[in-house]
Amino acid sequence: MPEKLTLSLLQKTARLISIIGHPLVTLSLFSLYIAFQRLPRQNALVLSVLLLGGMVVPICWHNYRQVKRGHYTNFDVSHQGQRTQFYPILIGLLSVTTLLQFITDQPRPIWLGTLCVLALLVSAYVLNYVIKVSLHTALSFFLAWVIYSISPTGGIVMGLFALLITASRLVLRRHTVSEVIAGFLLGSVAGAGCIWLVN
Repeated sequence: MPEKLTLSLLQKTARLISIIGHPLVTLSLFSLYIAFQRLPRQNALVLSVLLLGGMVVPICWHNYRQVKRGHYTNFDVSHQGQRTQFYPILIGLLSVTTLLQFITDQPRPIWLGTLCVLALLVSAYVLNYVIKVSLHTALSFFLAWVIYSISPTGGIVMGLFALLITASRLVLRRHTVSEVIAGFLLGSVAGAGCIWLVN
């Protein structure tokens, strides 16, 4: 009985970490924080509308509907075959958002960062034919690198949280060890590349 209770608690904790560490949550919170802390108010508002209206809301709505219809197994689209349908939508929305950031004259580091996320997603889409890359892992380590370039302490904290997110994906059996390693490598390369480009 205690063993089952421990397993249940571990699963619940992993599920909570996975939800809090979802890329739509972490990237949105970071982007909005940076926007309102470092940009003129008008730029911050435009960026918020582009991010929430152009990416977060449409993806949440799409995934929710696909799960309800039985086309996706879960909101995270953890099935490799289902991701071949999901990636083009995700990449299409982010491409439009990136273009609109450029057109609306958002600061160079902002649209370059979004462009790096886009490159990460395109790479994950290509790799999906071979291995299902953990996007939770990839985007959390990407974020850890970017935050580290702004605040080393914040970057280390995010890096530790990224490890917890990675562990949660394994506990929930959404990914294998090789899939989270692929996510770590892809996110780290994209994050380091982003810092190099911006600087």
